[in-house]
Amino acid sequence: MRRTLTAAVLLCALGASAQTFRPEAIRGHMSFLAHDLLEGRATGSRGYALAAEYVAAQYQIHGLEPGAGGSYFQTVPFRRTIPDTSSTITLTRAGAAPVTLRFGDHFTTYGDPLSTHKVVEGDVVFAGFGITAPERKYDDYAKLDVRGKIVAIYSGAPKNLPNAVRAHYASSVTKLENAAAHGAIGLITLSTPVDAARSPWERTVRQTKLGTMNWLRADDTPASVFPAVSAPVSFNGAAAELLFAGARTNLSEVITSIESGAPKPFALPTRVRMELGARHESLQSPNVVGILRGSDLALRREYVVYSAHLDHVGITEPVNGDSINNGALDNASGIAAMLEIARAFAALPERPRRSIIFLATTGEEKGLRGADYFANNPTVPLDGLVANINIDQILMLTRTRDLVALGGETNDIGDTAERVAREMRIELSPDPFPDEVFFVRSDQYPFVKKGIPALYVTAGYKAVDPAIDAQKRMDEWMRARYHSPSDDMSQPLDFAEGALVAEFDFRLGLALANADARPRWRPGDFLGEKFGRK
Repeated sequence: MRRTLTAAVLLCALGASAQTFRPEAIRGHMSFLAHDLLEGRATGSRGYALAAEYVAAQYQIHGLEPGAGGSYFQTVPFRRTIPDTSSTITLTRAGAAPVTLRFGDHFTTYGDPLSTHKVVEGDVVFAGFGITAPERKYDDYAKLDVRGKIVAIYSGAPKNLPNAVRAHYASSVTKLENAAAHGAIGLITLSTPVDAARSPWERTVRQTKLGTMNWLRADDTPASVFPAVSAPVSFNGAAAELLFAGARTNLSEVITSIESGAPKPFALPTRVRMELGARHESLQSPNVVGILRGSDLALRREYVVYSAHLDHVGITEPVNGDSINNGALDNASGIAAMLEIARAFAALPERPRRSIIFLATTGEEKGLRGADYFANNPTVPLDGLVANINIDQILMLTRTRDLVALGGETNDIGDTAERVAREMRIELSPDPFPDEVFFVRSDQYPFVKKGIPALYVTAGYKAVDPAIDAQKRMDEWMRARYHSPSDDMSQPLDFAEGALVAEFDFRLGLALANADARPRWRPGDFLGEKFGRK
């Protein structure tokens, strides 16, 4: 028998109020997952396998069904591409001596997932942000012919674009696809000094040396690869200066135009030859999938999906003598919260109407690969996936009186989140890092691209203690600890903040699972129009 909406809301309130979310449990899960013995949980590593077994055991403890064809493990086949650090790039310009750029000193690249030796040579065209957004009447390629040429673009997107539009077009995959569609044969990505300050070059080099991964289709071809621009490269500031030498507009003026959101693309007087080597490896790594079966016979074939990535960076070159990137906050924190949520659902006196999927993904740090694999190869019918709640990198730096719900403006999960926030007497604040476009950089985005409304909830930046500047702490953490060995359990952490996010996401998911109607995109929303199911 179908419950009325009023009864569903009542069940939500009763169930939520009966649950206790335990900071000590968050600490306990994180202490294991971020231990040195797991060596940073790199995708496909022994440490990741141990973490996956741990999550599967927790699913069993809470009575979740295996969610991948009788198993908790959805095996993802990968091709790993590891760059040859002897790769070089040569810049030539009429009237000047050739300049050779070295990997790590001037540029990084993962190499080519399609070839172990890639040679690209051509003239260079500066194409602003590399964005074509017809619905906003914006096109960096409008007055350019880049066929057979190498395109140089800046990361990010114009700041005057609405959040969802900006996030989508800032995606590196979207930019690669766009460059290929315009006939480019290579892509160089540049960063402004502000971007470089947020993401130190040394960290970029360390992580790039580990390589990247692409999941393999049934015909053994790698996903998310565009053959025309299959080996993109990134330049640091020194290399950008050399690239723009002799140009009609100097680099300082170009950066100013980028920061204003109004770049003026033009051809450069520079020709580039890239000789990029790489080696390929085949490996497998699982997503970990558990299901709590719903109670309503009509709705139990619909699923609310909780996702959190289980992988991290692994072992890199040492920083201050430490080479293990433990990934305590990124993202042992999200897995810990998801496991607390699973426990809370299992303890309910009556199960929710819809089923709940708990998805611990692999390969997020390699480009959202595990989530993308699941979205393209779901273990349940795709049209049964009604909502995604993603949990990533809960910055438990202090207790806050607010949370941030990314994506709430795009779909009516945001309305439910507002109601939950009122019930819990907390605030929902806007994204503190809009320039980081996190909405396309975590595991909710592959679900969005399949037309599934999603929300990503993380810690806020309004400290309960007025003497603490939470925003400053977050900024410092992103600069100094993000994707570094110092993101471990020795850093000061407030596990009550993790419990707060877990409780909020539990209440949110319970409300969605018990509602009469599945979540919808907001009328006229950009992402809904672009990806929503017709």
